[in-house]
Amino acid sequence: MFRKILFPTDLSDLSRKGLTWTAVNVADPSSEIILVHVVEPMSGIDTSPMMIKAEEAMAGLESELSALGIKSRALVLSGDPFDLLPEIAHSEGCSISTTFADLNDVVVPFIRLMAIPHLVVKTADGSMPPPDPFRKIALTTDLSPERTDTVLRELKNLLGGRTVPLTILHSVAMEYPSTSTEMFQIASSALEEVRGAVETWNPGTEAGIFGGEPEVEILHKVSELDPGILVVGLSVHGHLWELIIGSTGESIIERAPCPVLVIPS
Repeated sequence: MFRKILFPTDLSDLSRKGLTWTAVNVADPSSEIILVHVVEPMSGIDTSPMMIKAEEAMAGLESELSALGIKSRALVLSGDPFDLLPEIAHSEGCSISTTFADLNDVVVPFIRLMAIPHLVVKTADGSMPPPDPFRKIALTTDLSPERTDTVLRELKNLLGGRTVPLTILHSVAMEYPSTSTEMFQIASSALEEVRGAVETWNPGTEAGIFGGEPEVEILHKVSELDPGILVVGLSVHGHLWELIIGSTGESIIERAPCPVLVIPS
């Protein structure tokens, strides 16, 4: 599905389990996983022993991936990961970056730096998500034409002709009683138009629209649907490839009850 997968690792147990899950559920025999471990320099401390130890550990990970039939390449670098990882993502031509984090970790600041699809998996106890995350997909959209078209085009390419249960979700914030009903009707028509377009290449696509705060209603519906993955589209701008993420997007990414695929548009 993905030609090159950037996998930053801190060599923790969670990261190791996440790597195995990625190799089995995201990579395929045509993929290459770019393993990256960054040692941050510390004043007055010789980091050479840490670099050597990390290189040994990374060699072990490469062997494990090879046993699974997955090509990989390991990089151990010294510097600021917030500077180095985005550079590697683009210089290597990576198709996706991955992050495995504890439930309470904040991941959005790192995602802001990446202008490639980013898979986020958060866990409370180190357990991995169920296999085949693309078996059932939920996609949330703000219905802005450019962003929606970009995300759906990327998803279509990702599925590669595979038809999957897909539900497109949108929530209308009912803030102003005098206009909320009209806004809801307009959004409903727009969502149906999007659903109909997706139906042409993914038969059986469904859509759901709700009234209320998106970060509440969308997450509630995602919990009900129990998809393998939630797709979120976010705008990209700026020389540093920063993602524009409002409070709604941040909340959905940080609190989603399933893996999140962030697609820049």
